[in-house]
Amino acid sequence: MVALLVVLVVACLLCYQLYREGEAIERLKVEVVGTSITRLGLTSCDIAIRLRFTNPSGSDTPTFWVSPYNVYVNGVLVATGSMPPTRVAAGSSVYQDLTVSVEYSKVARALVEAILRGELRVEVRGEVRARLLFGLLEVSAPFTSTQSAG
Repeated sequence: MVALLVVLVVACLLCYQLYREGEAIERLKVEVVGTSITRLGLTSCDIAIRLRFTNPSGSDTPTFWVSPYNVYVNGVLVATGSMPPTRVAAGSSVYQDLTVSVEYSKVARALVEAILRGELRVEVRGEVRARLLFGLLEVSAPFTSTQSAG
């Protein structure tokens, strides 16, 4: 009887832990909070992108990573990649910086639009992935964030 009660209590605690970790990942907010051109060359330029991960939930996120992410400039795909694993404490934010090298020949249309409109729109799309319950279950949550400069 005692063993059954212990198993029931442990199962309830594991379910509660799974719920809290899953909620933290699903409620995680990803925002582009800064973009700038850090290098202008003859054939390419570098764009620095700062992302803010905000955890509004009442529990820390499990370790998560972003894989893959896509970076679009004025609607044209310019880069893909992944980010290293990180965590966000409950009610706080963490920043990640990306640097994307853009070859002008691959994004000529986007650059013409940016010059004509006087606006550079950077969009980051990706998927936050995490392993919950001691790494037994993998979950993911997609995100899209856009910032305009100009």
